[in-house]
Amino acid sequence: MQTKFNLYPKEQLPENFKFPQSYIDLSSNMEKINELEYFPWWFENHRDSIIQHSAILEEITGVPNLISFARNGDLAACFDLTDYSGNPWVYVYDLGTNDPPYEKDSFDEWLSEEIKAVKDG
Repeated sequence: MQTKFNLYPKEQLPENFKFPQSYIDLSSNMEKINELEYFPWWFENHRDSIIQHSAILEEITGVPNLISFARNGDLAACFDLTDYSGNPWVYVYDLGTNDPPYEKDSFDEWLSEEIKAVKDG
């Protein structure tokens, strides 16, 4: 059971990029996830270099400026580092295929749908 995860330091993020507040809050308090019997996603801890991590994702997906924040097997949920809205869209890529990603308007929408899918079984 995951109880917390570490965000990329502000110094490594593009100047105007902001993580959604609900994602920041979840990083230190995962109660709503841990109340579930099973949650298939694992929230990623920051890696050494956000630039290197983004470059690896670009090599796999062909899309620049992505940073993954959660994984479920080959699925990677990502933010676009050029979305400066403070509530970036979520793009979910299957890293094992060339299928196009599915998209959600926000982290909150993505998380709500993933929690609902678990509850609905």
